[in-house]
Amino acid sequence: MKKKTKDGRKNNYLKIITAFAAALIVIILTQDIFFTFVPLRQLEQKIYDTKLTRRGAENIKETAHVIILEITQDSYDQIPAPYNIWPWPRSIFAKLIENLNEAGAKAIAIDIKMSNQDQFSAANDSLLFYTIRKYKNVVVGGAVDIVGESQISSIDYGGSGGVVIKQNYNYDNIFFTADSSVGIVQVQNDYDGVFRRYRPFIYTSLTNERRIPSFGFAVLNKYFGLHSLNTAENEDEYFTLAGKKIPKFDESHMLINFYGPARTFPHIKLIDVLDDKDFNTTDEIEFDEKINTWDNDDYGILHTGVFKDKIVIIGSTMPEDKDIFPVAISKGERKGDNLIYGVELHANAVENVIRNDYIEIQPKYLRVIQIVLLALIAFFFTSFLKDKKIHRQYILEISNVILLIASIYFIYELSYYLFENYNVHVRVIGPSLALVLGYFSSTAFHFITERKQNTVIKGMFSHYVSGALVNELINNPDKLRLGGDKKELTILFCDMAGFTTFSENKDPEELVKYINEFLSEMTEIILEHKGTLDKYLGDAIMAFWGAPIEIENHELLACKTALLMQERIALLRDKWLRGDSSNKSSGQAGISIRIGINSGNVVVGNMGGKNRFDYTVMGDSVNLASRLEGANKQYGTGTMLSDSTYNAVKENVVVRELDTIRVKGKKLPTTVYELIGLAGEEQALSKLKNMEKYFEGLKNYKAKKFLEAKSCFEECIKILGDDAPSKVYIERCNVYIDNPPDDNWDGVFVMATK
Repeated sequence: MKKKTKDGRKNNYLKIITAFAAALIVIILTQDIFFTFVPLRQLEQKIYDTKLTRRGAENIKETAHVIILEITQDSYDQIPAPYNIWPWPRSIFAKLIENLNEAGAKAIAIDIKMSNQDQFSAANDSLLFYTIRKYKNVVVGGAVDIVGESQISSIDYGGSGGVVIKQNYNYDNIFFTADSSVGIVQVQNDYDGVFRRYRPFIYTSLTNERRIPSFGFAVLNKYFGLHSLNTAENEDEYFTLAGKKIPKFDESHMLINFYGPARTFPHIKLIDVLDDKDFNTTDEIEFDEKINTWDNDDYGILHTGVFKDKIVIIGSTMPEDKDIFPVAISKGERKGDNLIYGVELHANAVENVIRNDYIEIQPKYLRVIQIVLLALIAFFFTSFLKDKKIHRQYILEISNVILLIASIYFIYELSYYLFENYNVHVRVIGPSLALVLGYFSSTAFHFITERKQNTVIKGMFSHYVSGALVNELINNPDKLRLGGDKKELTILFCDMAGFTTFSENKDPEELVKYINEFLSEMTEIILEHKGTLDKYLGDAIMAFWGAPIEIENHELLACKTALLMQERIALLRDKWLRGDSSNKSSGQAGISIRIGINSGNVVVGNMGGKNRFDYTVMGDSVNLASRLEGANKQYGTGTMLSDSTYNAVKENVVVRELDTIRVKGKKLPTTVYELIGLAGEEQALSKLKNMEKYFEGLKNYKAKKFLEAKSCFEECIKILGDDAPSKVYIERCNVYIDNPPDDNWDGVFVMATK
């Protein structure tokens, strides 16, 4: 009793250790402690994308703080030549700034890098420089060269955000010095190329002492009246800007809470703001009629108040400009509908901060606790069910799996509920994997425990049947029932030729030694090639392929086995001859084997009485394989295949067609083949080439040209030195030459004996 209690306690300790080990594996794979496991990370990203898309777009066109002033093809078409080629004269952007400020815009952002001087006139640069300095609410786009990007390509807890190692004093924009109002437009994507995050700033020194704001946060500086180069404070859990706490997604990013797919924000064409009373569009020049979409007293945009206290981001929405990004949210209608323009990407991040509309991230310590608890629950609940012994154990197993799947679904739905209603992003992969690994670790634990006793069984029975059969019987004890199943198998019969002569002058002990060595060698080959040993019949062997374990290429495995058996008997013959030099004439040199192989439907299973039964096969296909083994004697061949086996392996083997025969006990004829070797083997192909006269003779024989056939077979014997099948056909030709067959002769040879 004490021993039983002690074993029980030990078993419980092992269970606890195993459950915690499963939890630890999940934590390592999902929490980026030592490394980032990219496939799981990408799967988590896709689930996050699914939640965003499922939540759908928010209608913010009337309430958005950001308006997109888009550069479209209309803008190019309506700017008079020669100024309608890119880059446009900077005076155009100066006029836009003037008009937008007149309309009460609070901040203006130009998502365009202006690295070089104006191509038309230096005066245009001076005008834009003066206008930016005049209003002090303009941000221009800049760029830097970054290292460390490979470290931050994750959806969570990445690197430092990269540092600048090469930059111009103006951050690739000549208007930086007008107001120091530059924002870095570069945005980092994730492992899968999708953009989900936004960084408030970029470090501009290797020591991380100096920083410059990103494009969106430079715009926020203008909106909140902060210094142009102000950057958000980097605290433990938040970025802080203008009194707003922005939840950190990783060390250098916030997670963008996308309001919808492309064109969710209000868009206004740039040309409609540019076309005031002082600007003549192409249409106005061509038709000599003023339109003035901007300041017309009746319908001008200026008078609508649409830009009052708004942030205006100017940028291209033309696909050919390639300022387009795959993002986490899509329309969900077709592949590739998750693309938005760069100006819209910045707009989402800016709108998030203004509205305090962030995605909160579940703290890491809570994720770890959650994983440990779920792994323990899954492990011990699974263990509880497995300890319940009922007649139909599989019902409990199915119930457990269904419950596991339902639990994972519940985790996803709960995660989506928190996301939709509270903007909290709770990971799904970690908890789900904890449940799955808890289940499988418990299953493995019970498997190992219960299999200890099966090891003894396997050790005992594997001496008599294949290891595959032993495993199948251990895993499925119900297979021990009497009766069988109908399956398509390949059956092999092997018998030793010359056994009677071989047995002469040998005492029983010596004979048993030879027979045991022969059977042992042949059985080893069969089992190595996934065959099932059926039985020994004196010096004969019966085996089959395809049961109890189904094998797709069972016909080819049987053929390979037969070829190796023929090679092995040749080695044994030489060995026996050398070992018994005093009896070289006693018959060892004449030892050979005959093999018959057939494939077809048989009944396979346990046959016999309730107290004594064997796992075996029965049926006509078995009988045919046995007949083919005996038929080798008629043709002087070693291995004979039926047409059903040949048709399954004809691309993989080299054979010689022997005859079309009708064996005793069968009504339908079958074409039989001699197995020579495997396809591609030089020796087999060489032998086949030397049989060309044989094949020509067989063709003439079937066409009743017996004289010509005989001549071909005689030539074949000369080439090969000796060829038993050719001799058989010469004898038949002699008979048919003297006694021609009738007109309905079909060439089928009837086997009179078994």
